[in-house]
Amino acid sequence: MSICAEAEAEGQKCKPYSFRHRYAYVAHTRPMEDGTMRAPKQISDAMGHDLQTHLESYARFMTKDPKKAFDLAEV
Repeated sequence: MSICAEAEAEGQKCKPYSFRHRYAYVAHTRPMEDGTMRAPKQISDAMGHDLQTHLESYARFMTKDPKKAFDLAEV
C-alpha cells in the first residue's frame, strides 16, 4: 500500500510532509536489527528537532500497549 493510500485509509491527507510523519512512524514501530526499539530522543535527533517538538508532533506513534512493549524487553 502506498503512503498516500495508507494515509487516506486512516482519514488523513497525503502531502510532502507525510514523509517525515512516515519516518517517525517507522522509527517508533519497527525494532532495530538487535530487536530493541529506538528512544524518542534518538528519533528526534535523527529528525533534526528537539525532544519536546517530537513529543508534541509524534506521540501518537509511540506504543499504546506498554505491556506488549515490556513483554518484548529483555531484562
